[in-house]
Amino acid sequence: MNDIDLLSELIGDIGRDLRPEIEPLTVEQLTWEPGPQANSIGVTLWHIARGLDFLTVRVVQGQSAEVELWHTNGWREKTGYDPRGLGYGGWGVVTGYTWEQVQDIPKLSAGELLQYLDEAGTALLQAMGSLTSEGARQTVPELMGGRLSYYRWIKEFYKGFQAHVGEIVAIKAQMEKAGR
Repeated sequence: MNDIDLLSELIGDIGRDLRPEIEPLTVEQLTWEPGPQANSIGVTLWHIARGLDFLTVRVVQGQSAEVELWHTNGWREKTGYDPRGLGYGGWGVVTGYTWEQVQDIPKLSAGELLQYLDEAGTALLQAMGSLTSEGARQTVPELMGGRLSYYRWIKEFYKGFQAHVGEIVAIKAQMEKAGR
């Protein structure tokens, strides 16, 4: 197994690990905020799915935001929400959003969130299939001044995703404690 195979396996695990945590939740539970200006489970899961979508299209494929699954698979049309130009770098992945921008993120059901997560995860895995270990070490010149390689982009996002899985578990525990 090489480094790309390992990263691919780990990316594939994200949806599998989150599904049992998310499937039983109602929209009310998904949108419950554990504190002032604290992201809900729904926002956190949407952030993970958006990150996968961004990695696929903007990082690995080097294409524009208009090609992201959020736009091409009808999510923008269905929800009326367009994240382009928002947050850090205009990436629309929640990072760098104001609280008002966080509040504008659509309130999706567990099924919808998991569908977007699955679509984005599958797309990233397919895109990663085109990377060789040597090619993955090359920098992505279009983003952040070419400071990060393809491998490092995916690895850093994956590390963040794992932290967010922990947040989701913690929020669920807080909800239970609060009697939600």
